[in-house]
Amino acid sequence: MTINEVVTPIAEVSQPGLRRTIGWKDAFWISSGASTIVLLSIGSMAATLGTPSWLVWTISSIIGFVQLFIYAEIAGLFPNKSGGASVYGSVAWIRYNKLFAPINVWAYWLAWSPVLALSSALAGSYIVTAFFADTAFGSFSMTLLDLSAILPGIKLSLSTPILIGIVILLASFYIQHSGVMRTARTQFVLALLSLIPIALLGIVPLLLGKVNFANFSPFLLQGTTSWFSKESFTLIMGGMFIAAWTTYAAETAVCYTSEFKDPSKDNVRAIGSSGILAFLCYTILPFSFLGVLGMANLTDPAFVAGDPQAAIVKLAEITFGSGSGKLITLMLIFALVLSISTAMAGGSRTLYQGSVDGLLPRYLSSVNSHGVPTKAMWTDLAFNIFLLTLGSPIFVLAASSVAYVLCIAMDMNAGWMHRLQRPNVYRPYRAPDWLIFVGGPVLSLLNLAFIFFGANVFAPNALWYGLAAIAIVLPIFYYRHYVVDKGIWPEAARRDLGIE
Repeated sequence: MTINEVVTPIAEVSQPGLRRTIGWKDAFWISSGASTIVLLSIGSMAATLGTPSWLVWTISSIIGFVQLFIYAEIAGLFPNKSGGASVYGSVAWIRYNKLFAPINVWAYWLAWSPVLALSSALAGSYIVTAFFADTAFGSFSMTLLDLSAILPGIKLSLSTPILIGIVILLASFYIQHSGVMRTARTQFVLALLSLIPIALLGIVPLLLGKVNFANFSPFLLQGTTSWFSKESFTLIMGGMFIAAWTTYAAETAVCYTSEFKDPSKDNVRAIGSSGILAFLCYTILPFSFLGVLGMANLTDPAFVAGDPQAAIVKLAEITFGSGSGKLITLMLIFALVLSISTAMAGGSRTLYQGSVDGLLPRYLSSVNSHGVPTKAMWTDLAFNIFLLTLGSPIFVLAASSVAYVLCIAMDMNAGWMHRLQRPNVYRPYRAPDWLIFVGGPVLSLLNLAFIFFGANVFAPNALWYGLAAIAIVLPIFYYRHYVVDKGIWPEAARRDLGIE
């Protein structure tokens, strides 16, 4: 296997399939749903860490923002590829072992895909509460398959919130089916309806003096008496692990590189603007929630479990007065749909590009007449409908988090690997040398530490759930590469990845 070096931008001819129809602003709106995901984790972070949770949110957000500059460089190397940070990172790892690439891409998809099930289930529940409470339709529930005999507590079921969640997923699919530009326009509307109220929820309490600084005292980690103990270290690692699933998410803006009209400029603008929005949401919202509501409200069991409705309504009523709760609930539904669209658009392109590169099943590389990877979208949709009927148990979220932080750790090394493997390749954006050669490896080690020291704080056996889920890709890749492709990389992979 050899790496071909060129001194001009790689493959100026657009890759067949996806179309160059959007600019950086469109990618910004498509990826804006990543900024709302923080609402799902504020409660669990507070319950795990206590009052210092906002500090961990801030530190994790800084790490996530710095990482974006490495992504901006490696995404610019491949103007004809889409699918997210790990697609560009996997190219660097292929040189050392074929298995690294599918592991990286698969872990990235595992990280983003469950957002569909989680957000649609919550949106369905809110719609039932708002419009179908105390009705026969609203109380519908049935068990499809009880697996509790072999998997305690696990059963496949249908209920009204699940059915509504499926309808929301299908509606998002329908919108995206017509092209990435229509997706961007829809996301723009959803973002205005949800992000502006969310931003006001975070900012207005600060301006009106609603923050009670007594809510930050005592400033000690939950159940500890000192910051310098083994227990405190473990809690911090667990908090950083939980936060990473949210605070690193702005990188999804580079999922659309091969659909940019001018990828040399659009990549860095998209990821930079998304990073700024995400950083503001990830730092201001946790601070305002804790400062206004206090630990008692943040550790409400529903909020800790990922249902932010009650906490958001209470914050809205304190900030804007009584009567604002229903409006805020509607805003929250829009925010959840926004995150669903973000995850579906990005996840389907990850599957698509993994297929084009010969890492995942061949059928996933199919696109429709609008240049949309519909078979990848159907696969993502079917997987998440299954998760919906499963109830999205904790081990799914645990596996998703482990997969995400692991692929990020791999990607942090991709910057210096690409510098060594492709020193003369044109880079529209070039990150500082210190960040690539020192910062990247340090960030990689940090993320690995978050996994190994913090994953099981999130959920018992979370690390093993994650590794088991990642291992599923090994037989999938073996079948694609050695059975279907006879050990020969597809032409597109040989061209774009520079391998033989």
